Amino acid sequence: MSESPQSNGIGEGRAPSTVFTDQQKNGKAHRFTDSAELGSASPTGQVALRIPADAGQLAMLRALAETIMLTADFTIDVVTDVRVALDEVATTLIAASVPDTSIECEFRFDEQRVRVRVGAVTGSDAGLIEHSFGWHFVETLTDSLAVSSADFDVVRCGYPVVVELTRLRGETPPE
Repeated sequence: MSESPQSNGIGEGRAPSTVFTDQQKNGKAHRFTDSAELGSASPTGQVALRIPADAGQLAMLRALAETIMLTADFTIDVVTDVRVALDEVATTLIAASVPDTSIECEFRFDEQRVRVRVGAVTGSDAGLIEHSFGWHFVETLTDSLAVSSADFDVVRCGYPVVVELTRLRGETPPE
């Protein structure tokens, strides 16, 4: 197989994927979109995405999170918990973000869990309020939850804030 991508699906109304041309089969394209197609019995992987820090983009973030989780073969209960927790975290980060910034989201998953890391640049070093109802709600949906913030970034004109959450595969989070 030669590694000459034909198309990445972006701008064509489809989810991004990679197409490789197999020169031994008359140049026919093969599209790989998830680890199951690559022969992995238990999907593991990493997916990162960036969206504008705009409330209008939350539907896209929710849809992508759900697609990633379902493709990685998580149960519908785990998918729903992570999607709702991510929505709450992203909404909070968007509300606190500085103008013209992005929400950066990374999913890492394996046979045991999914780890989600969400970051943005906020206008305050307070970041998320860990004693709010929303924070406690996210805690009930996840197995672990942490927030960190860095010093003021003069280039980005704000405080980089990162929220990391973990949800085990198919298990109920602790009460």
